[in-house]
Amino acid sequence: MRGRSRNHGDSGTLWISFSDLMSALMLIFVLILFYAVYQYYDMLEIKTAELVRQSGILDQQAQQLTLSQQELEAKESALNETQQALENKEAELDAQSAKLTETEQAQVLLQAQLLLQEDALNSLQSRLDEQKAQLAAAQAELETAQANLSEAQAAQQAQQALLTAQQAQLESQQEQMVAQQAQLDKLVGVKSAIIEELVRALADSNISGASVDDSGAIVFSSEMMFDVNRSTLKDVGKDFLNSFIPGYLKVLMSDQYKQYVSQIIIEGHTDTDGTFLKNMQLSQERAYAVLRYILSREFTGISDDAKLRLQEIVTVNGRSYSDPIYKPNGAVDMAASRRVVIKFRLNDEQMVNEMLSILENMNR
Repeated sequence: MRGRSRNHGDSGTLWISFSDLMSALMLIFVLILFYAVYQYYDMLEIKTAELVRQSGILDQQAQQLTLSQQELEAKESALNETQQALENKEAELDAQSAKLTETEQAQVLLQAQLLLQEDALNSLQSRLDEQKAQLAAAQAELETAQANLSEAQAAQQAQQALLTAQQAQLESQQEQMVAQQAQLDKLVGVKSAIIEELVRALADSNISGASVDDSGAIVFSSEMMFDVNRSTLKDVGKDFLNSFIPGYLKVLMSDQYKQYVSQIIIEGHTDTDGTFLKNMQLSQERAYAVLRYILSREFTGISDDAKLRLQEIVTVNGRSYSDPIYKPNGAVDMAASRRVVIKFRLNDEQMVNEMLSILENMNR
């Protein structure tokens, strides 16, 4: 019982509290609504006053517009009068303008004709100027062409002169080459003929230990002429000279060849044993011994006149061991190096060598 009464009392308290809360909320809502109505009527009074003020302004503007409309109608009436006057003046102006238009048309036509004539004249002047410019350009081109032609003619004349000079020089060189070739052929032929006859003369002598090389030089061993390290001519050497030299000199001093032979050279050569100067003296003495015997009275193979001719062209040279003979293995052939060489030189041999060099260069 006690517990049930407590619950009923709590429920009543809650309900009273809720009722108070709802009353408070209702009061707040009424206050808000009243404030809103108050604000609305206050705003309505403000808007009404504004509308009254604007209505007064509109009335004033309407009165002003009425006055302006009356003034506008008065001005429009005056404007109509002015317009009528202007129309009358315009009619007069139209009449005058018609006359003026006719005059202007005539002037325009005349001016147009003048412009056409001026254009034609300007066109004609332009064409004339253009033709003058073309004529001046053509004249300039003609002058340039004439100058170029003159230069070309001068250059052609110079080239022609140079060509003529070169042609003359070429013809001269060709003539000179022909002459040199003829002389060379003659000299080569002479030397070849001399060598052939010397080979034949050596063969006719029927001796051994001597030979004729390609240059026509007679090479014979010094052992058949001299003892070792001696320069006294042995009897067997004298016999060799007696059997060969007459035929050798007969060929070189013949009427057919003597004019071409400028020199006969007797050379002595040694081996490489000993000093150069000692071998030089020995080689010189051996070559001199050969010449001394040929020019002596003991040697009767040639005439005294031939000996005199020989004295004019003979030369004796000692070569020591400056030109040794080598074996195939590269070692010095001591026996072959000890030799005496008799050779001849033609008058124009130096020239022949130069000509051969020139021809060789030309053929490259």
